[in-house]
Amino acid sequence: MQHVDAFRAPPKDLAEGSLIGAAMTILAGFICSILFICEVSAFLHAKSGTDVVIDSNQDALMRINFDVTMLDMACEHVAVGVWDAFGTERQNITQHVLKQRIDHVGAEKGRPYTEEELTELEWANKVFTDQQMKELDADWNTSSSPFKHDDFQSVVDSHDFIFVNFFADWCPHCRMFAPMWNAFQANINGESTTFKDADGNYAHVRAYKVNCVDFEETCQKEKIAGFPTIRLYWRGSRDGQFVTFRGPRQWKPLRAFAVQEVAKKHLHQNAHYHGFFPEACRVKGYVEVSRVPGTLHLQALPLAHDKSLNLAYTNVSHTIHSFSFGHDAQRSHVMLPGDHQRHARPLDGRSFTVDGFHQAPQHFIKVVHTRFEELGVRSYQQTHQWSVRSIPRKTTPQAKFSYDLSPVEVVVRKAERRWYDFITSIFAIVGGAYTVMSMSSGMLNTGNTWLKASIHKLG
Repeated sequence: MQHVDAFRAPPKDLAEGSLIGAAMTILAGFICSILFICEVSAFLHAKSGTDVVIDSNQDALMRINFDVTMLDMACEHVAVGVWDAFGTERQNITQHVLKQRIDHVGAEKGRPYTEEELTELEWANKVFTDQQMKELDADWNTSSSPFKHDDFQSVVDSHDFIFVNFFADWCPHCRMFAPMWNAFQANINGESTTFKDADGNYAHVRAYKVNCVDFEETCQKEKIAGFPTIRLYWRGSRDGQFVTFRGPRQWKPLRAFAVQEVAKKHLHQNAHYHGFFPEACRVKGYVEVSRVPGTLHLQALPLAHDKSLNLAYTNVSHTIHSFSFGHDAQRSHVMLPGDHQRHARPLDGRSFTVDGFHQAPQHFIKVVHTRFEELGVRSYQQTHQWSVRSIPRKTTPQAKFSYDLSPVEVVVRKAERRWYDFITSIFAIVGGAYTVMSMSSGMLNTGNTWLKASIHKLG
């Protein structure tokens, strides 16, 4: 049997121990111990692995679970609706939906906005771009100018006061008055703190020219009967709310008229945003939708019982208590690993508000069906983005939840290691560690021998 020995040991008298060999042996044992502990821990605590496959869920419908508080809307005006890529649309869904009235907390609850407040909040605090300001400040001389000049009311509302000269190209009186008005206009538009309103606040006054030949429709709407017609408008002027100048068409009377009329108006009303409704509404429940891209929206109901809603100033800001997908979302959520729980409900506990009129939060959700093989549960994981979108004044405001279901699913399985892989790794660790240390020890011993020989020759 000794002839087939593959691990023959040299005689003891041909081998000797060394200090370097002993150190390398201790080091190899330490390295093997550390690597062995790490390998055993990795074997016992295998991490999960994921595979991406075509979605195996063949259900025709998917459930959307929601619990949302509309912060500034009464329950009688809250409607739940859905729309999908098939063209299916359902409005004011009540089945499986519960609405709970919630009182506001605060002193100024439910007070309606006055028209003056609405106009000031919408225009006085509005931030305009440079291009918008150029258009709002430009004269309406000709329709061939680079500006649109299609909304005279926006010009009125964007300034504290405007002094307007309605003229016609063919009018001889307008031509005679033009030099005087141009000088007056240049002076007025160059000043910023000359005029004060009835409360002693500085008011911005701007002078304009409107050519009724090119802008005939605007002049007809303003009922301009003769030329030139000079009027003073103020922010919020509607349907004949203006003052007509009837004095001599000279510098001093024009300026005195402007100073006198501006001083009569209480322009700024100290307007601020506040709750429009006396209560909030918590909407919770679920809806069944087709497994295709679609939108769930919580919107304002224009008519409810004997009340009509002013859509232009309806606030759809909201707080999301929970928002999830799936028929058994609550049970499966508890069973999910911690890193997957966060992606199953990324909207929970978050508020989405707007700070101005004609705005609405909109959510964009990507939904991925996820199957956990070890746990035996399914979940819908979500990625979420949101933005504030502008809506036209007469459009019904909606808080939209747009969702898109991915065509693939993620399979989460435990990454198992076979016992023979573990044994192979242990052998590799032991053999590799001692082989490397043996080679290192040989090299060090050779170097040590050469060093001793060199010292002996030098001596």
